[in-house]
Parts: sequence; C-alpha cells; structure tokens
Amino acid sequence: MKRSQFLKPGRGYHTGVFWGPREEKPEELAARWLKLIARLQAVDPIFAHWYVWVPYKPALPIGMQAAPLAEKIAANVATDDSDEPEPRLGYQLFAHNTEIKKRGPRNFEVHMNAGSFGPWLSNMIGIGTDYGVVPDPDVVAYRIFRGALLALAETFEATIGSAYPTSLIDLWPKENRRAQLTLKLAWITYVAPRFVPLITPPASAIVERRPDGGLLMAATDETFVTTNPAHVAVAREIEAAVAPFNALPYP
Repeated sequence: MKRSQFLKPGRGYHTGVFWGPREEKPEELAARWLKLIARLQAVDPIFAHWYVWVPYKPALPIGMQAAPLAEKIAANVATDDSDEPEPRLGYQLFAHNTEIKKRGPRNFEVHMNAGSFGPWLSNMIGIGTDYGVVPDPDVVAYRIFRGALLALAETFEATIGSAYPTSLIDLWPKENRRAQLTLKLAWITYVAPRFVPLITPPASAIVERRPDGGLLMAATDETFVTTNPAHVAVAREIEAAVAPFNALPYP
C-alpha cells in the first residue's frame, strides 16, 4: 500500500504522532505495538480488542505475542511511486477495534507507517474515529483522546503529536496541511522532551509536564468543537507557542 494513504484522515476525531527517519525492524515495531495495546486498554474498554485489517481478507485479532504480530508487520511493506528501495520506506499496519469491518459511531482505526529511514522520510501512527460517521460523544471525550495521544507518543518515542476534530483541518494553512513534522492548530498538542525548552505554554492552556520531560498542552478538557470560539482561541495561542519548533529545519 502507498504511504500517501496515511495522509488522509477521515471525518470525526483523530490523534496522531510523528517522528523523523528511524530504521526499525518488524520485531521492534511489534514490541512497541504490544506496549501500545496495553496502554490503550488502560485508557478505556473501547480499546480492549484490536484486529489487523488487510483489504478483502477477514480481520485477524492482534494477540499479545510478538512473533505473529511481527510477521504481519513484515508482510506489509510501504510503497510509493518513487524508486526508493523497500523496506527503506518502512512498514504499515492497519487495525480497527471491531472484528467485522463495519462503519459505526464507536469504531476506531489505527494507521501506522514506521521504520522509514531514508532522507526526508518521516514516520507516523494515528488513531481516528470511523470515516464518514458521526462519533459517539462518549468516545471523543478529552480523557480518551489525551490518553490515546500520550500512549502513542510515549510508546513510539515520537517527536510531536496532536489530537483534533478533523473539521479543524479547514483552518490549517493550505500550503502546510500535508507537512508531517509540523505542529498545527489542534485540540491537544504534544512535544517531545528534547524540544520542550523551545516552548512557553500559554496561560490559557491546560498544561501537563510528563515524567520523561515531554509536554502536553490542551485547549480545553471538554470535547473540542471547531465552532466554539473559546476552544479555537486557546488552540490559536498554543499554535503560536509552538512556532519556535515549527521554525526548525527538517528533521
């Protein structure tokens, strides 16, 4: 599957994290996945079960054994239209929290592209509500998206991360929407420990400093609504605060 598929979040709510080039083998990524599953299960029962999705094939449950999961990851090498050798572009994994893939208001999907290590490449993993479906209000709570974002960022040692309703994308600068290692307007924003000294959190934001030195900032502890001016105003202040990070050269 092509890497470009990971750049198209669906409608609803999404949280994702990014990091620069980092070669990792399927066994290493499987170990991270198992840690991620355990952390997500501790966040909420909605994340209790995950199934690997392969187009046109039955969903397979993700067990807690590293070797079978590593085999699934190894079988899904990322591709694109360039001449880059594989698996330099890394590995993909698609998963969802329902055994039979049907759209629903309590559905979540996970998309991962990791292990990429070529020049100008980046890596990501994201969790989003189902495409084209209005999500259940219970599953888009701050508690769930904060927990999911931290689980993703800290398990995969990500550089940055965010959570947002995908309607907020309409407020992103058009020329910057596909820039992966850039912090954009968001509900919740995460910055890795290395870059925290660059950031002065706004007084209006919810600020959480993590045990490892990472920084989490949120515009509200309510479910973020793009049409709420108060929510957007604080998000704008957080966006301004992370400008020093965005000004850094890639990667």
